[in-house]
Amino acid sequence: MRVMIIIFLLASTLHQYGHYMQMSQQAQQHYAEEAEAMEELLTYETVETEPVIDDDRNDYDVLIGEWSLYMAEMDGEMQYFDEDSSFDMKLEFNDDQTVYLYEFTDGVQTLFQDMDIEYDDIYVSFICDDPDILPADIAYEEYMVLFADDDFMYLYLMFYDEDDYLEGGYTLYFER
Repeated sequence: MRVMIIIFLLASTLHQYGHYMQMSQQAQQHYAEEAEAMEELLTYETVETEPVIDDDRNDYDVLIGEWSLYMAEMDGEMQYFDEDSSFDMKLEFNDDQTVYLYEFTDGVQTLFQDMDIEYDDIYVSFICDDPDILPADIAYEEYMVLFADDDFMYLYLMFYDEDDYLEGGYTLYFER
């Protein structure tokens, strides 16, 4: 009887060991598939993009002039601005690589800011870092021109804190 119990225990142990080995192999295979899938997700190709304004700055001319805000995407919702709106924003791009920002509330100018144009590899941008006009928790605002043609321009307005952490932003749409 002892021999039968020992044989039964040995057979049961060998069966469990075989099941354990089979599950271990399946887990290793699953892990390898997951690692391969994750590697594919993390691998990306660099995409060449065309600059909004060429490095030689010949295309800056498309920006020169006055632009009026007509629409903004704020927190996923579109807001429209026209002559009846209480708020108005204008941008004036100048030949000397500066931009003037004007804001109006109920027809009264509430803000004027003079900023220099900056270029990076792709975008034209300008930065407002005047602590007198920015909220206390915002160190600076960066306006990045995403697209411009003769009649239409849109840009992304980004808010940064003192640690250069992006706090949020809006897409602003302008027309001549």
